[in-house]
Amino acid sequence: MSNVLELERVSAFYGSSQILQELSLRVEQGKVACLLGLNGMGKTTTLRAIMGLVGRVEGRITLNDTPLLGRTHRRARMGVTLVPEDRKVFASLTVEENMTVAMHATGKQNDFGIADATQLFPRLQERLAQKAGTLSGGEQQMLVVARAMLANPSYILLDEPTEGLAPEYVDAIKNAIDAARDRNIGIILVEQSLPLAMAVGDDFYVLENGQVIFSQDRQSAVRDPAMIANMLTVE
Repeated sequence: MSNVLELERVSAFYGSSQILQELSLRVEQGKVACLLGLNGMGKTTTLRAIMGLVGRVEGRITLNDTPLLGRTHRRARMGVTLVPEDRKVFASLTVEENMTVAMHATGKQNDFGIADATQLFPRLQERLAQKAGTLSGGEQQMLVVARAMLANPSYILLDEPTEGLAPEYVDAIKNAIDAARDRNIGIILVEQSLPLAMAVGDDFYVLENGQVIFSQDRQSAVRDPAMIANMLTVE
């Protein structure tokens, strides 16, 4: 039976400000769910709530019917990892050392190793001995995605992974998303690029004011791509 990551009527607060308002969504393992919407609608907060990075959360977040609770490191050990928008690498460690740390962080066995990561991202093979802090933005993004896969998760949460990247790096991230799905890793993707989302997504959720106002599966989205596009247009 496949794992399911599910949010049921989740509300999230920063202080007295409510960001998510009884948001519900369901992501099967091995599927890519895309969170779409204008800026400030709660997409990043959704990912942070899943990882326990929001001070106050109401509702239920479960992984295969088991409540996802506790600190971020505990949730990571349960099988969920976040790739944040700000590309946090261990700057003073080499690329290879960054990867090695990721492999041992959750204590899980993984048949996806450094050789697999560098095959997916050949640029990283050339940079294995280089300090991660000296990499370009695109190279750092490759590294954090590779680290996420090396941690052997059931789910990866990707927050704007292609923002500001050159086309060659965007293609590399797309290939990594496809590779993760092939390994039965579920993905929640927050992405401003609708073409990329449409290229990789299985299910699409449009957020507005912290709520899911529209959802659609891939078959319906491909049949009428203008429907979602119109929702993301500022009038």
